Amino acid sequence: MRFTTYVVTVIAVLATASLAQAITTTGWTEYNPNPVYSPGKAYYPSILKEGSAYTLWSDYASSGGVEKVTSADGVNWTTAGACSGLTSPRHTVVEKVGSEYRMWYWQASHLYSIADIRTATSADGLAWSNDQVITQVASTVIDNSSSSNWNRGSYGPADVIYNPDGSDTIVEPVNEASVWANKFVMYYDGTTGGDESIGLAVSNDGVNWQGYNGGVAPVLAGTSGTDDWDEGYVSRCTVIMEDADTYHMWFSGGVGTMDAGIGYASSADGITWTRDATNPIFHKDDGEDWRSSRTYCPVVIGDEMWFTGKSGTGTYAMGYATPEPATLSLLALGGLALLRRRRK
Repeated sequence: MRFTTYVVTVIAVLATASLAQAITTTGWTEYNPNPVYSPGKAYYPSILKEGSAYTLWSDYASSGGVEKVTSADGVNWTTAGACSGLTSPRHTVVEKVGSEYRMWYWQASHLYSIADIRTATSADGLAWSNDQVITQVASTVIDNSSSSNWNRGSYGPADVIYNPDGSDTIVEPVNEASVWANKFVMYYDGTTGGDESIGLAVSNDGVNWQGYNGGVAPVLAGTSGTDDWDEGYVSRCTVIMEDADTYHMWFSGGVGTMDAGIGYASSADGITWTRDATNPIFHKDDGEDWRSSRTYCPVVIGDEMWFTGKSGTGTYAMGYATPEPATLSLLALGGLALLRRRRK
């Protein structure tokens, strides 16, 4: 499970006063100059921070493929190489599970079956093995029995949270009371073939999954009929569990087939989400050329955000953002060190 560590550097009363400012939710400032990683085509980033080092897994070519990239500061990146042992991988999510890495990804060319999502393991994050299709209990994750089902198909995982203390078997029924008792919780993209929504499933081994409440509905859907920036769909996201009653989500949203922007939502249980009234945080119409066609796929670790942009000429790259200066000032006054999300 992901934990947030607080370091108190001044008296407790000041620390308490600024606690609400500890995790940056909507107050982000784009790094200048963005993008920070643009090897020709880089999108759908998955990033881990271990100690002071960062590792990125990114889709890198129109023909399919994922590469591993490393950084000492989250801004300057060095390509380690193309990942091997995977089957047409796209849209990867990587977690550290014990001493090994585990990846979940969308298998390009698949769309309307549980075979849309695969998983694999690795000792070094570069050479992967045990590549296999995930399985599901009944049709609770992907249900292609009707073209109108929100989870008729999938474009892959949106985020995965690993809880090492979770149950060795799936805790049933999978509902509000049991979701977080499981070892793995996956937020995933569900699609009709047009609209996209974010669903929720749990697993005891990372391979066999059971959908929340039988998969009858997503946990976050597009704001249909509102003419909002995310009316058509929501998809790729980062979810952080701050404590048992506080969950944060940064998600991609759009209209039609266009990934328009990045929004924020909060939740008391990780299931029922409330969008922030100030959304979107970033939007393709912000006037930044490098992401004027698409702005999406946020990854958040404490006080750092990375996200994907597509330029008007079709170049995919990765950008970086940090808290707005006002947010940083509040943190300093409160005497709390900036937060980091640790994946364990």
